[in-house]
Amino acid sequence: MATTIQLGKNTTISGLTGVQDVSMTIEAEKVDATTKGSTGVYKRTVAGLQSRTLEATVLGDSTQSYGKAVAVTVTPSGGTAFAITGVVTSAKRTQPIGGAEAVSITIKPGVALDSGDQVTV
Repeated sequence: MATTIQLGKNTTISGLTGVQDVSMTIEAEKVDATTKGSTGVYKRTVAGLQSRTLEATVLGDSTQSYGKAVAVTVTPSGGTAFAITGVVTSAKRTQPIGGAEAVSITIKPGVALDSGDQVTV
């Protein structure tokens, strides 16, 4: 069976404007479930709690705030949407000489900080 790889050119993103690129990482903790009475030669591992991280580079939008609540949905053309509702946990602003101003942000599930504790970059 052939595998078709779709490039992101026909991707719809809601919740962020000016997105240049975006990636989502979904991981589960590895929990050791080996018991003293286990038979077999290998440790037994089960999936634990899941974590999600969305990273995006946003061009020309310098209004990103650390600790701000965000809901982002990414829908590839002909594919399945992935979504994350969380907070900006990292915001790095770059202003290259002769290039576009950009902010690289990381979003993880969580609760927004009080407005007084949010930092805009």
